[in-house]
Amino acid sequence: MWKSIISVTIVLILVGIVFVTNFTDMFDKQADPNIVDVTGDTSIDGVTITAPNAEQIQVGNNAPSFQLPDLNGNEVEAFDVEQEYILLNFWATWCKPCTEEMPDLQAFEEANQATIKVVAVNTTNSETSVDKVKSFVDDGDFDFTILLDEDNTVYDHYAIVGMPTSFIIRNSDRQVMARVNGAMSLEQMQTQLEQIEKEN
Repeated sequence: MWKSIISVTIVLILVGIVFVTNFTDMFDKQADPNIVDVTGDTSIDGVTITAPNAEQIQVGNNAPSFQLPDLNGNEVEAFDVEQEYILLNFWATWCKPCTEEMPDLQAFEEANQATIKVVAVNTTNSETSVDKVKSFVDDGDFDFTILLDEDNTVYDHYAIVGMPTSFIIRNSDRQVMARVNGAMSLEQMQTQLEQIEKEN
């Protein structure tokens, strides 16, 4: 008798689990569906994803303008620069390809100061703290513009799929001239810029 009751109970529990996991969204993380936060797992290089129906900014599109705070808390208009082009880069400290790319971003801006300005947008709400970002920037002696996207506003507007992602944008009309998904070397950055200048 008891064995029958226990068997029926177990079957009902299993049926309930199957129903809940397949026919409800109880286990879906709806609060922030476009980010996988890997800050607590050092075995993962880091990745961010965007919902599949998000419209990505592509070559030929106009880049959305935005303001974000820099590391000193000053609000900065990203396109308020003198240079003809902007290299807009999305990154995080936990993203290994991002951090490996940073010295080349620094060298690229230094080599092309009259032509292009590097603006690196940190996805700050995926970081463990702002202090971690500041320490990384200080340790690397990076002096190009670093902006903090603390609530993913810009990240969402640009529909970033993975990091790093970079855009070369013409400042006069904010037209996207190039989009690069993944890290670039200094040589690749230079080639992209030279190709754009040659075609325009």
